[in-house]
Amino acid sequence: MNCDGFKEKGITFPSVEKQKILLNKFYEECEIMPSELSYMEAHATGTVAGDPVEVMSIDQTLCAKRNTPLLMGSVNLNLGHSEPASGLCQIAKVLLAMEIGTILPTIYFKRPRKELTAIIEGRIKFVTEPTEWEGGYIGVNSFGFGGANSHILLKSNLKQKINNGAPNDDLPRLVAVSGRTEEAVKIIFDYVSVSKYCNGLLYLFQQWLLITFTFLLPRKYSKLKINLNIYIYKGSKKEFCIHNKAYIF
Repeated sequence: MNCDGFKEKGITFPSVEKQKILLNKFYEECEIMPSELSYMEAHATGTVAGDPVEVMSIDQTLCAKRNTPLLMGSVNLNLGHSEPASGLCQIAKVLLAMEIGTILPTIYFKRPRKELTAIIEGRIKFVTEPTEWEGGYIGVNSFGFGGANSHILLKSNLKQKINNGAPNDDLPRLVAVSGRTEEAVKIIFDYVSVSKYCNGLLYLFQQWLLITFTFLLPRKYSKLKINLNIYIYKGSKKEFCIHNKAYIF
C-alpha cells in the first residue's frame, strides 16, 4: 500500500507513477512473475479520471512482462462504488470465483474508452461473460479517496477434500457462533448443518469467533433467550437433534 500525497491536479486524481511503484515493488517482494497472474480484479469505478490511470499502470508494470492477455473485471461496475466497503466486495467476488469455479462477468461493460489502449489492443481482456476459473493467482486493486493505493494477491487452495472434509473420528464438535439477532444465529447453524460437518468450515468459525469476540468486549450487548435446534454429529452423520435453549449476546 502507498499514498499519492500532494498532487497539483487535486486530491481526487490518481497518480499513475505511484500505482506503478506499488505494483512493481509488490510483485518483486512477493517473488511472483506477472506471467503467473491469472486474473486482475480492478478498482475500475468507471470514471474518466481513474480508469485510464489504473489500466495504464497495470499495462506498463504487468502486461509488458506477459505473453498472454491479462483477464480483468470489476465488481464495482456491477454494484456501484461501495466506497470503504468496495475492497471487501472485490474480495468476496474473487472468493466466490474460486468456490464455484467461474469468474463472474462485468455486466455493464460494452466498449472501452479510447484512452484504454491496453484493452483496445488486446493486452488486457475484460471479462464480460461467465469464464471458467482455472486456478492460480488473482490480484486485487483497491484505491481510496485522497490517494491511497492498495493491492493484494490471492491464490486458490488446490487441496482436495476427502469425504467432503468430514473427520475420521466419532468425536462431537462444538460450533460456536455469534450474531446480533436470532435470525443471524439460525442462518449460521443451518449452514453448518447443510455443509455436512466440514472440519475446515468449523475451523473458520472458531477463528472468526476469536476475532469478533475481541472486538465485542468493549461494546454494549443485549441478551435474547431463543430456541435453537442443536445438531450433534458423529463423523459425517447427524445422530440426533436436541431442542434446547440458547442465549445470544
